[in-house]
Amino acid sequence: MVTKEDLDRIHNAVPVDYYERGIKKNLLQRYWHHRRFKIITKEIKKLRLTGTILDLGCHSGDLTNVVQAASGCPVIGVDISGSAIEYAKSRFPHIQFVRADFPADKLFSDDYFIAATCFDVMEHLPDTKAVLAEVKRLLKPGGYFIIAIPNENWLFKIVWWFWLKWKGQVWEDVHVHDFKKEGFGIFLDAGFKQVTSKKIIFNMWHFIIFQAD
Repeated sequence: MVTKEDLDRIHNAVPVDYYERGIKKNLLQRYWHHRRFKIITKEIKKLRLTGTILDLGCHSGDLTNVVQAASGCPVIGVDISGSAIEYAKSRFPHIQFVRADFPADKLFSDDYFIAATCFDVMEHLPDTKAVLAEVKRLLKPGGYFIIAIPNENWLFKIVWWFWLKWKGQVWEDVHVHDFKKEGFGIFLDAGFKQVTSKKIIFNMWHFIIFQAD
C-alpha cells in the first residue's frame, strides 16, 4: 500500500514546470488542460464569490492563477513541495503561495475562506476524512469546496496506462482513491452537499462543486 510518505516523496519529485512544459510542448496535454481551464473559469464565475479562496495542492500555480482570474478574489495556494511553491511565487507574484502539509499544518483560523479548490489532488490523499474535516473547518458557512478528479471509466484507464508508459512515469501507483467506485458519501458525511457536477473530455474528468452546510 502506498503511504503518505511515499506520496509526499513522489510529489516532491515532480518537476516544478511539469504542467507548464506539458502545455507548451505537448498537443494532447494542451487540449486537456485548456478544456479544464475553460470549465473552471465558467463555473467559478457563476458563483460570484466574495472573499478569500484556498487552493489545495497548487503545485506550480497554474490552476491557482485560473481561479484568481475567474473569481477576482484573493487566492492562497498551498502545497507540500517547497520547490514548487518557490516556482509558483516567481511566476505569479500577485498570488500568495504557502508551503504547508495539509491538513496537518493549521495555518488559518475557522471560517477563513469563502471557497476552497482542490484540482487533481483528492485521488492522491490517503486520509480523505481528515482533509474534508479541515476544509469544513476553514470554510465559512455556505462556503464552497470545488474539486476535480479523474472519472476512471474504461477510456480513462486506457489513456492513463499509455500515459504512465510514455510521459507520466512519476505518477505510477499514486491514485489511492477511485471515486467512480467509492462514490461521494464521505463528502456528505463531512457536512457537504453536491451542487454542481460536470464531466468533460469524453467523461474522463469530473468537476464537482460541494457546499458546506
